Amino acid sequence: MGPLGPGELVSDIQGAAMMSGQNIICFANDWDSDPTSTHQVMKILARCNRVLWVNSIGLRSPRVTAHDASRMIKKVRQFLQGLAAINDNLHVLTPLVIPFHNVPGVRAANAWLLSRYIRTQARKLGMERFQIWVKLPTAASLIRHLRPEKVVYYCVDEWSAFSFLDGKLMREMEEDLIAQSDLVLVSAEALYASKRPLHSRTYLIPHGVDGEHFAQARSETTAMARELHGLPRPIIGFWGLIHEWIDQDVIRHAAWHHPGWSFVLVGKVAVECRELQRLPNVHLVGQRPYEALPGFAKGFTAAMLPFKVNRLTENVNPIKLREYLAAGLPVVATPLPEVRPYASVVRVGGTPEEFANQLEAAVRDTSEASARQRMETVCKETWLERVEYISKLVESVPARVGN
Repeated sequence: MGPLGPGELVSDIQGAAMMSGQNIICFANDWDSDPTSTHQVMKILARCNRVLWVNSIGLRSPRVTAHDASRMIKKVRQFLQGLAAINDNLHVLTPLVIPFHNVPGVRAANAWLLSRYIRTQARKLGMERFQIWVKLPTAASLIRHLRPEKVVYYCVDEWSAFSFLDGKLMREMEEDLIAQSDLVLVSAEALYASKRPLHSRTYLIPHGVDGEHFAQARSETTAMARELHGLPRPIIGFWGLIHEWIDQDVIRHAAWHHPGWSFVLVGKVAVECRELQRLPNVHLVGQRPYEALPGFAKGFTAAMLPFKVNRLTENVNPIKLREYLAAGLPVVATPLPEVRPYASVVRVGGTPEEFANQLEAAVRDTSEASARQRMETVCKETWLERVEYISKLVESVPARVGN
């Protein structure tokens, strides 16, 4: 297999060598949040490299709410704890910032203060020279102060499309970040289309899946999640953050028309869900550990991906799609662009009525042969293969002279 060009879809990577002996400072969301692609990539890289994970430095100004107050208290506690060891090669750091990125002078002040704090903590880990990997554009202003050997922008969202963020500010910060990057890695075709004109070394790296983890759902030794015991069947399941991109109308319609079914949503609820909560067959069980998900898959009859289709979700490559398939579950999704490559194993419903009809077909498609076909569809799309190819790309970039 020859080398892949920028933007070319990674499918079956053989013989790639993992980068090793490097120091990586990764700016991402909070380590203890729901696992993301960045978590998966850094856990694998930490097998052979030292990683300092820097918890989120914020994407928006705080509001006067109990949620934001609680979050700030948590951040202060984590800051006071200093470096937290996940294992010998992976540490987590929570910095404190002035949380008003749109106020003139604040970004510059944060950059000056944070870069010194982070460099001091990195030295405690023996990290004098390092690469910087960035998921969140808010870290762009720190790069010049930290003077890394390499900069990798790992882009998995269209940040300017989130309704609760300042779209103009996010675009400005992202353009600044891309200009400072040596490599831009994107997870969706739409992201490649928008970032490639801004950087010649932009590569499309679709998300992977931990197939072994989710295949536990098919094992006799895996216990079904206790939250599912006693629920009427079939059980239609979902896991992930319940936010503005979830199409509650689709769920509500299906639940209303199938009162004898159970609809179970596993994940933190970050938006108003009052109408869903009124339905007796809809169960919002809250956030559960990643380790518990195979137990939920064990009890689900089918899984759903009820995303709204808009500019935000058209740039998303949903990790849970591959996780559902790796668990052997029948899947019904709304017509997202990144669902199309899986048309042979995923049913698509573009309206609430179509979605409900596809669920009716999905709950009848539970044979062992069908489950095996779904699992085989994603069995080669492992995180390890993705990270090996990413390593190859990063190693091809020369370190910056003098840093």
